[in-house]
Amino acid sequence: MAGITVRTFRELLKRRLVKGIGLLVLLAIAASMVIFFAIPPGAPMQQDEQAGLNQPVLKVGEVTITETELQQLINAQTQNEPPTEYSAMLFLRHQTAQSLGEQLAMTLELEKQGYQASRAELQAAQEEFVKAQLDTLRQQLLKDGKGDDRALDKALKERGTSLRQVRGRILAETPEIVFRIRVVRDKFLKSLREKYNPTDEQVRLMFEQVYPARIFVSVEKHKDKAEARIKEAHAALKAGKPFAEVVRQYSDDPDPIKKQGGRLTGSGYYEIQEQLTTLFGAGVANRIMAFKPNQDYTEPLQDQEKKGYYIYAIAERKMEPPPDFDKQKEQYRQSFINMRISREEQRVRNAALKNYKTEFLDPLLAQYDKLMKVFSAQTPERLRTFKSINEALVPIVNSANPNVRLAQWLQVMVLNQLVELHRQVKDKQGEKKYKEQLTAAVNRFFNEGGEDLNIRLMRAEMLIEAGKKQEAIDDLQIASGLVARPNDFPFLFGVAELYEKAGRKDLAQQTRKRAQDLQAELRRQQEEQQRLIQKQLEEFRKRQEAERKKQQEAQKPPQGEQKPATNPPQQGEPPQQPAANAPQQPK
Repeated sequence: MAGITVRTFRELLKRRLVKGIGLLVLLAIAASMVIFFAIPPGAPMQQDEQAGLNQPVLKVGEVTITETELQQLINAQTQNEPPTEYSAMLFLRHQTAQSLGEQLAMTLELEKQGYQASRAELQAAQEEFVKAQLDTLRQQLLKDGKGDDRALDKALKERGTSLRQVRGRILAETPEIVFRIRVVRDKFLKSLREKYNPTDEQVRLMFEQVYPARIFVSVEKHKDKAEARIKEAHAALKAGKPFAEVVRQYSDDPDPIKKQGGRLTGSGYYEIQEQLTTLFGAGVANRIMAFKPNQDYTEPLQDQEKKGYYIYAIAERKMEPPPDFDKQKEQYRQSFINMRISREEQRVRNAALKNYKTEFLDPLLAQYDKLMKVFSAQTPERLRTFKSINEALVPIVNSANPNVRLAQWLQVMVLNQLVELHRQVKDKQGEKKYKEQLTAAVNRFFNEGGEDLNIRLMRAEMLIEAGKKQEAIDDLQIASGLVARPNDFPFLFGVAELYEKAGRKDLAQQTRKRAQDLQAELRRQQEEQQRLIQKQLEEFRKRQEAERKKQQEAQKPPQGEQKPATNPPQQGEPPQQPAANAPQQPK
């Protein structure tokens, strides 16, 4: 059996996933999410049934997220159309939970710093969210998208609901934690915007290139003698020895840096300042950034991680502001503020991820998280991890877990990998053991109502190897019937190949022809999409050109103010013709 390779398995887990899972993106989507799509008059509104499951799925600090809340976030992100494939469903659950965990960690870190969300602020955020949703409905259901709440309520009642019910539904389907995250982050960003009011000189420093130079003594190389060595280097500088010469004698930096006298790659003023802050703290960094080139140098410094000792200097500075700096100063000022905010956010995020770890309480998510981290490991570690995941999945697939089918699917994939790994290490006994478990898991998956194209093909191949060709053909016919979308054509080529192995060349030929037809249809759709994009780009270009001409016309002087026709023609212009009723000039 060929099985599913590690690379294929990794891609399978991510197959056809909606992109952009970060919670902040989710909030942006949710704020403008369409709740109802083209509801015909008189059609009843269907209330989405919520599972109502309260079991915890993840925990960050003292905050616990339930299955219901996770599902609500997934529904909001996918606009109530989550993926139906097991691989995409698992990947989406994990990525959404992981992203939510990171945002919760940042929220808790900010709350610790004093950015608390009051009840009034949470209610205001909820009201703003509801208003945005209702405005979307207004655009869909009312003429010209305009009308008051009474008009909207009337339109909703024609569709079997009411404004009050819709408001309640919107809030019921949105976890309160979303508003807590949003309010806390908004307060933090507002405080940063109020904090930063840069001078012109601070903004101008954005355009200064700074080239540091250093002497570095490694603790790993010199052990307890490293401090004495850096002090020797410092004494040599104080005695007047050139910086470059001291670098060559004492520094443990690579030879290319030593040959340049310790000079490092240059970067923007604030980038270098950030690097030095990471190494030594803000106070030391600011002092170094004020140094004059090739004049000042620091005392011996040890980095915050205690990996080595340093003496820093500045080799060169270049100030290169753009020509439009004075005209566009406000724009550059905003860029400075955004840069500072971004770095402050990153610092808070780093602290948050250090202080608050995401704990997956849902056993399936916990095992999936382990799986995602082991793909690049060496074979022995992958073997150990896959075995432990398989053992942890056994009680899940035998439980009443609402995601039991996902657990069964994952167990099949893990067992398939175990068969392949034991084959690679030539462990026949292990290969046989896990092949038997794989067969049982695959049969159970289908017997209990699961369906998946990859597993259908896997079982068909296993049946062919076992000599059960008719049973394999039955699976291949089911798999072929499941393929409907053009981008699924590779599955049909796989089906055709297995039909060949099962001795049914006629079915293989028919299936291959269908795969080619779907492939051609996919190509046609892609070409049509490309033509549509080109058409849109051309229309955009024409609109731009029309706007440009309109602006040129507006800038022309009124006709009554035109200069007399007797003016000599400009270079490159045709000479002006006399008016029809004007007397001809004598030749």
